[in-house]
Amino acid sequence: MRLTTTQITAFMEYLGLNPENRPTIENLRKIVQNFLEIVPFQNLTMLIGPMRRPTWDEICEEMLCGNGGLCTTRNPFLKVLLSHLGYTVTFVSASMEKPDCHIGILVRLNDVDYWVDVGNGYPYVEPYPLGSKAVVSHPFFDYRVIESEGVWQVQHRFNDGQWRTNQTFENRAVPYEFFDEMHEHHYKEIGWGPFLTGLRVNRWSAAGGFILRDEEATSLGQRTAIESAEDLGRWVNQAFPEALFGSQSIVEKAWDIYCHRKQELNA
Repeated sequence: MRLTTTQITAFMEYLGLNPENRPTIENLRKIVQNFLEIVPFQNLTMLIGPMRRPTWDEICEEMLCGNGGLCTTRNPFLKVLLSHLGYTVTFVSASMEKPDCHIGILVRLNDVDYWVDVGNGYPYVEPYPLGSKAVVSHPFFDYRVIESEGVWQVQHRFNDGQWRTNQTFENRAVPYEFFDEMHEHHYKEIGWGPFLTGLRVNRWSAAGGFILRDEEATSLGQRTAIESAEDLGRWVNQAFPEALFGSQSIVEKAWDIYCHRKQELNA
């Protein structure tokens, strides 16, 4: 998987960053934070898609046109982008409710492994140095990455003060092909994960987030009920002005599929 110089320049300019910047933790942080704020995390285009894994060219097209995507597109694209920018990056396989169901990446800088994840729909705004035991705070939640018996646990803490494990991974590099089976499940098996049956859209800034989860949307803490395709389109276009995936045709198709599959699952 490769990116052309033109693609790299276009995407970095989309993020508002200089593609000539050298690999540093400060520049990595800017890439991650701008990615989370600007590039949509969304499954609307997956809902209306052909129910097959995207090709690399299709991933690049979605990322470069501003549609973004999920872990299956965002993290692979970021991994390849960072590699072209001079970073040492590897894929790792993460487990959530199912084993090996999530694509993660590690970036090695100055002999330190940094965990980076722009594909889980959460504001992991800091490249996280493994072994630091640091707690990173964001208006939405706190998170940390801790190790136990060779397994790293990504933990979240919300208002109740309890740490809960969201995902686990080992510091073991895997090739992209390792995720072939996971891709097949994600794109073809309704009910294997939430993305063929639910609505998921978000982006994150230092001030908070714009978050859609099924029929509830939140814009920097202000909640809105989503009860129709019109509501969905209105919210998407407020949160992501001029985004292609916010077009009336995509929104209406995605809403119809969501409602149909919800009805089937509840039957």
